[in-house]
Amino acid sequence: LGEGSGFQSAMYRRLEFLLGDKSASMLVPHRGAPRVHAELEKALHEPSLYDEVLRFLARHGCAIPEAVLKRDVSRRYDPSPEVEAAWTAIYSGDQNSELARLGEALTDVAELVWRWRNDHLVATRRAMGAKAGTGGSAGVAWLEKRAQKNVFPELWTARSHV
Repeated sequence: LGEGSGFQSAMYRRLEFLLGDKSASMLVPHRGAPRVHAELEKALHEPSLYDEVLRFLARHGCAIPEAVLKRDVSRRYDPSPEVEAAWTAIYSGDQNSELARLGEALTDVAELVWRWRNDHLVATRRAMGAKAGTGGSAGVAWLEKRAQKNVFPELWTARSHV
């Protein structure tokens, strides 16, 4: 990790890019490792798992907006009311459908990511309190902001409408 934290490791960054939590600024800590930087930059510009799932939903007749399907995949995914409505419709139907099972599998992944982020937050808070983070971040305050973010956001919000 060098001077970085666990959240700044190359493999963790790759995982977050795969899950759709992208930001070009997160490449900065990896400038000193050209091979790693290039791999992460490539991952930044590839569709995330969620991008591919939304394309899959569109191919299966779900109303996923073109703006979502053709968005710049190198940027962080922003929740869409139309995608939320698509998941709501999926969950309002047959819970044993292929699409509902896909949603549940993704929710399992999202929950595990949330748990890991929170476990990391608690361990860091316990180890160092409110000191600055090892990577020059705001430490616990930065981790708290990161831990509040959900991957695959509409899978969580759609449940309020079912």
